[in-house]
Formats: sequence, structure tokens, C-alpha cells
Amino acid sequence: MIAAMTFIVILLAIAAVLSFEAIRLVIHDGRGPQRPPASHFEDPRFRSPARFG
Repeated sequence: MIAAMTFIVILLAIAAVLSFEAIRLVIHDGRGPQRPPASHFEDPRFRSPARFG
């Protein structure tokens, strides 16, 4: 009986943490601003037209 209750409490704690993180990601619109990956480089052939003029 106690083992089953402990298991349920652990499951509820995990569910609460995951729910909190999901709500936090929704409120903050994902993971926030991130820099490009280290392998990213800016190819001058694909710049936006606004940057040329």
C-alpha cells in the first residue's frame, strides 16, 4: 500500500514539473531569442534587399 502511494506521489510530482515547464514555455513563446548555430555563416548572396539600399 505504501509503495503504491509513493509511486503515485512521484508520478504526480513529475507531472506537475512537466506541466509547469510546458506552461512556462508557452508564456515565454518557446525558448526565447537564440543566436545562430556556430556553423552558421551569412552568405552575401542571400541578404535581404533592405540591406543593399
